[in-house]
Amino acid sequence: MSALQKPRFKQLNHGECAGAPILKSLWERFDLSLLLTQSGMMKRSGTPSWLICFLYVIGLVSNCSSVVQMARLAEQDALLKVMFQPWKLAQYTMSRFLSNSFAWTTFGKKRVARLQQDKVTRLQDGDVINLDDTHLAHPYAKQLPFELVV
Repeated sequence: MSALQKPRFKQLNHGECAGAPILKSLWERFDLSLLLTQSGMMKRSGTPSWLICFLYVIGLVSNCSSVVQMARLAEQDALLKVMFQPWKLAQYTMSRFLSNSFAWTTFGKKRVARLQQDKVTRLQDGDVINLDDTHLAHPYAKQLPFELVV
């Protein structure tokens, strides 16, 4: 009787944040880098502002509790390593960028205008916007046309 061998798996690059490629394609679809630039957000310590903002969004999706964890994520995730290759992103770069007095309201207006241009994300009569970030059940969430499980 022969013994079974352990399976051999290819050593593939994989990411810490499984959603990074999806978020990157959505980022490009809605021209968020361009909108940041049009809102006056260029660079911080040589790093393009869109990369810092993209990493922040990735960090939120990955449940990072601090910008320190987000900065570490850029060194661990396969896609983010390639994106951040020329830059060494430090925690203070993100902190200073996010606490700077950029025109976030302008960016928000441009972002909403861009989302309104897309037939899938365009708001229509009867749509509900949920701005609550708590994990409690609310009666208004039942009116959303989809379910979001966090």
